[in-house]
Amino acid sequence: MKRYIVGFHAIEEALKRNKLKGSLYLSDTNGKKENLRILAQKANIKVNIKSQKEIADISQIKDNRGAVLEVFSENNKGYIDLKTFLANVEGENSLVVILDGITDPHNYGAIIRSADQFQADLIIVPEKRSAPESNIVDKTSAGAVNWVNISRVPNLVASIEQLKKAGYWVYGADMDGEDVSKADITGKTAIVLGREGEGLHKLTADTCDSLIKIPTSGKIDSLNVSVSAGILLYEYNRQINK
Repeated sequence: MKRYIVGFHAIEEALKRNKLKGSLYLSDTNGKKENLRILAQKANIKVNIKSQKEIADISQIKDNRGAVLEVFSENNKGYIDLKTFLANVEGENSLVVILDGITDPHNYGAIIRSADQFQADLIIVPEKRSAPESNIVDKTSAGAVNWVNISRVPNLVASIEQLKKAGYWVYGADMDGEDVSKADITGKTAIVLGREGEGLHKLTADTCDSLIKIPTSGKIDSLNVSVSAGILLYEYNRQINK
């Protein structure tokens, strides 16, 4: 299935991965577009020079800024089977991010970006009730989606149990949890983030080993889920690097 990536950073990171099939459409080869052309050439990706209107007609993306990467989605993602991932985990510390029903592609993309920056080993998302792969996810993640391992699973609770059996301690992000700065979240750790505005599903929360929260003092009752992800992933890295 074809899909289209827009945004210079997203296209650049996809081309750097050098494991995809597709075509790059450019309106010209000036400035940043010349760099994309060179990367495409190195990745053996065909470059097509078209007008911006022609590129919009091909991709159905009007705001393309004269650069669109057409790819086959199954060829450019770091998808990995959970069982395979667990069989190859090494060392005392490992970080997994679990998304329990994140449907907003902007939040999904932002979480992927944080996962890349804070070196999460894997993101787990359910096959249903989650944001689909899209150019919004690519663009919001600034191309990080091409580098972070993602596992789509049919049953989130079963996957959490699988992680626990493999030695992971699973923490659910919840307003009623323990202050994360006072909890020891080092080691093999999985952090579960819930739905925008609703939090974790009850069964998901009940399956976690413990609940943690980010202490706040604002007038609204919660942080955006992608902001929460960044803070929690930073805290994990802070603790393991003490």
